[in-house]
Amino acid sequence: MPKVTKKSETRTIKISNESGLHARPASEFVRCAMRFKSEITLCVNGRKISGISIMDIMTADIRKGSELEVTAEGVDADKALEAIEKTLEELALKGF
Repeated sequence: MPKVTKKSETRTIKISNESGLHARPASEFVRCAMRFKSEITLCVNGRKISGISIMDIMTADIRKGSELEVTAEGVDADKALEAIEKTLEELALKGF
């Protein structure tokens, strides 16, 4: 059985929706992050937080224009970051 290598990828994502990551977008972010095996962490406003903790995300005060440094570490890191970026883009287009 081939050994699966653990990857780590980081992307910087700028929050473009008007109200930042309030309850609904935070919930969607967490729902998306939880679909993957990779560990998702965010660095924002000088804090490192879990990407699967709605409370961490909501208390981080992530507003429009904030830059998130999103790191995924695991076998599906690249797919996780792509899905997170897509989720945030879709939320912004819907006005959330």
